[in-house]
Amino acid sequence: MALQLVNGIAYGNLLFLIAAGFTLIFGILRVINMAHGSLFLLGAHAAISAATVTQSVWAGILAGSLVAALLGAVIERTLLYRIQGNYLAQVIVTFGVLMIVGDLFQVYWGGTPRIYALPDSLRASVSLGALRYPVDRLILVAVGPAIAIALWFLIERTAIGAKVRAAVDDEEIAQAIGISVPRLRVFVFALGSLLAGLAGALGSTFIGAKPGVDLDIILLALVIVVIGGPGSLVGSYVAALAIGMIDSIGKSLWPELSMFLLFAPMLVVLIVRPYGLFGSPPGVAAAARQIKPISIPAPNWVWRAFDAVRRATAVCSWPIAVAFALSVAMAIPALGSGFLVTVVVLMLIWSVFAIGLNVMLGYGGMPSLGHALFFGAGAYAMAWSGFAGLSGYVGLVAAIACACAAALFLAAVAVRARDAQLLLVTLAVAQVVWGVVFKWRSVTGGDDGLIHPQAFPLMSTGMSPSTNLYVHVAAAFVLALIAYAWFVRSNFRLLLTGVRTNEPRLLALGYHVDLLRFKAILVSSAFSGFAGGLYAIYSGFAAPELFSVHTSAKVLLMVVIGMAGTFFGPIVGAVTIIGMEEVFSGWTERSNTLLGALYILVALFVFGGIRLVRRRVGARKSVPLASAVLP
Repeated sequence: MALQLVNGIAYGNLLFLIAAGFTLIFGILRVINMAHGSLFLLGAHAAISAATVTQSVWAGILAGSLVAALLGAVIERTLLYRIQGNYLAQVIVTFGVLMIVGDLFQVYWGGTPRIYALPDSLRASVSLGALRYPVDRLILVAVGPAIAIALWFLIERTAIGAKVRAAVDDEEIAQAIGISVPRLRVFVFALGSLLAGLAGALGSTFIGAKPGVDLDIILLALVIVVIGGPGSLVGSYVAALAIGMIDSIGKSLWPELSMFLLFAPMLVVLIVRPYGLFGSPPGVAAAARQIKPISIPAPNWVWRAFDAVRRATAVCSWPIAVAFALSVAMAIPALGSGFLVTVVVLMLIWSVFAIGLNVMLGYGGMPSLGHALFFGAGAYAMAWSGFAGLSGYVGLVAAIACACAAALFLAAVAVRARDAQLLLVTLAVAQVVWGVVFKWRSVTGGDDGLIHPQAFPLMSTGMSPSTNLYVHVAAAFVLALIAYAWFVRSNFRLLLTGVRTNEPRLLALGYHVDLLRFKAILVSSAFSGFAGGLYAIYSGFAAPELFSVHTSAKVLLMVVIGMAGTFFGPIVGAVTIIGMEEVFSGWTERSNTLLGALYILVALFVFGGIRLVRRRVGARKSVPLASAVLP
């Protein structure tokens, strides 16, 4: 037990180095850096390579720290500074960086895990009572508190720290008195990145560098930041030590429950104090800042075509329009190939999923980076219904019910969070569920997933399975669209839009805002769980990846690119992203790099969506009559 306690303290100090950079960037710059794990991984790779070449551990530590700091400075100056203040766009940008950097690491260093073997001169151990403990682990016990004190002194007792605090409090006043805010932003981001690289270098001897560790690091940093309180260095240190000891002791005594023991403190803190042990409670959300879409002038022939379509639909009755839509839907499996039918099915499923997120984000102004929680819950419910011998129709009902149960769980810890804090909480909760699904092999199949026998009944004996699936998914999409249209035309949607645009006014009018937000989460989960159930039948497989941050970021990009808060926006975004995925996967094996670049371009240039406007034709200027008369 004493050995595990010392292990936990050493591991907790390493976790503090990871979380300190994350909470420093978030607390000062209000940036949720999804690429923080990539900086850790870069520090580990650079340290291993430099130490191997120079035969110097110190050279490896220095190289890992500086390379991560340099990449962080470049990211902030070239990408994040252009969209400062828009935390959602910054999340999308940094997630795009994570995808690109992860692909580049695999190209350069390969997918084989790398661990740095210490030279014999550094493999010494010291006596701790009846135990002997490695010196390199004890170094972490000393480095953690030293860096914590140094960071506190830098922020609270130096001129640079005073300038940083002034820039955070009021950027305009800080610039007016001569403080260079852009340089301060680069300095803070580079410092946080240096800490991530240092943690990677120090952890290269036992954590190592391997694909997927970047997301694991993000999960641990989120747990620590949520427990300690966003922006609190003291809270991060206390939480890191607690998580390190819980993880070390839990793995030795209860290995099957170690993942639950790791996340249980976070869930308790979220329920009791959603802003963390040392965090400060957020105020009432202010009126939402409206982001204007990019206006693109369209030629006259485009508007003439729109007018022709509008006139044609004006003379058509609803039965004719429905008959036309059914004709088009029936023509796809008849005229298209099997691949086309598969892609269309995928587009329809993701459209329903994007509609679910649009209910929260677009109409309610509630950002979520953990929406995969509902999607994965619906998929696993469908798989379990197949094992139970239930039909696919009953499985869809079970998928919606399971997603709504997940919504109750999320709402219990997230309904009081706002804006960037809500984004953190939803991401943390979804990653917690992902970890549980990944480890609970007896129920979820673990990382192998569940291959289930669930399918929709054949509508006729001569219909192929792919056509049968397409017909059922198309019918499910129509039902979801009808429910979505009812929601958009309801009074509840109007109140939800009021929460997004001006929450203080609704509070002054006596509305229960938290109840409205809870209902929005519930409605959103129903759509998303419905989509997850359809996806489980489409793929025949349910895996922990459905709960991953990649799934949540993908649907978030769909809603953003289609313009959140519009009726057809999420559908347009889903069709666009799925179509581009198919194109990219045909071009190269490293399609993640192209998708990451797409994330960055959308966040930088078309975050508010795209709107076509009429091209203005310049009129000949005429001289007013009064100006033509001589005095």
